Amino acid sequence: MASSEAIRKAFRDLARRHHPDVSKEPDAEARFKQINEAYEVLSDSEKRSHYDQFGHGGPGSPFGVGFDDFGGIGDVFDAFFGGGRGQRGQAGQSGDDTRVVIDLEFLDAVFGTEKHISYRRLEPCGTCGGAGAAPGTRPTTCSGCKGSGQVQRAQRSIFGQFVNVATCDSCGGSGQVVESKCPDCTGNGLLRVEAERSVKIPAGLQDGTELRLSGEGDHGLRGGRPGDLYIAINVKAHEILERDGDNIVSNVLINVSEAALGTKVNVQTVDGMGAVSIPSGTQAGSAIRLRGKGVPKFRSSGRGDHYLFVHVRTPTKLSREQRRLMKELGETLPAGSDTDGRTFAEKVRSAFQ
Repeated sequence: MASSEAIRKAFRDLARRHHPDVSKEPDAEARFKQINEAYEVLSDSEKRSHYDQFGHGGPGSPFGVGFDDFGGIGDVFDAFFGGGRGQRGQAGQSGDDTRVVIDLEFLDAVFGTEKHISYRRLEPCGTCGGAGAAPGTRPTTCSGCKGSGQVQRAQRSIFGQFVNVATCDSCGGSGQVVESKCPDCTGNGLLRVEAERSVKIPAGLQDGTELRLSGEGDHGLRGGRPGDLYIAINVKAHEILERDGDNIVSNVLINVSEAALGTKVNVQTVDGMGAVSIPSGTQAGSAIRLRGKGVPKFRSSGRGDHYLFVHVRTPTKLSREQRRLMKELGETLPAGSDTDGRTFAEKVRSAFQ
């Protein structure tokens, strides 16, 4: 790739040569304008990046209309960059990425597990070893590029004549041609087969997380780099527990007497069943925080908390004796009012703060 200083020097030389006041050519003004446009692109990092990726004719091209009017100006910039995009061809074509989705039990996502997965991917053909040639034969050197995978083409432009290096069309850049194709892979060199892997699932994974296994996707053609395997995690719902980030949320139902006097209840946690004390005077909608009983933090230390939301069941069918006792109790209690004034949603939000 040409340095910024080399580009500036080339611009100054060309600008002097094709300036309308100096050049006697009838199209000198148009050429001078193109030279300025070219320098504007090559001296701007963003526009130069666009050229590196798409060339001079890609989407959103920074080059003006009619930029090819003088012998393929885009190839001139390829020459600036030492052959540029044409030299990027390589002997092997990289393989594609592969994606699989696996279902994970709720607690396996919390604490991690090891999962055995199977998926289909392209691997080198066992018959030809990935060469694509029939048994007893071998690929021959491409006559078009003499095995280099690249061809040179001389092109004329306002900068003079340049040699542009491009990927060979005959062999696709591999430098070899398969004349007698392997019967199993039909000359492709790859076959789609069933692959099996044991994957360690780290603790704390969220639903929808994707894990990447480098190099476990489709193999590349002719020794090209294999793609990656992406594993998308689908976490199944739990019957009782819900997850909010690194925290666990669940509900417990108690009666009026238990709320007033306090009680102990057995609740489900990610660690199993456990006894939790409900203090006397607990109000409906209150949250009891079980510190460190949540989800292990993903690839970090520590755990979240478990929030147990208390719901109080109001009796609807009272016996005559129960009604009498409730009435006597009510006469000894202050009038009911919610001095807190917060909605249930507000109480839930405050519990996590």
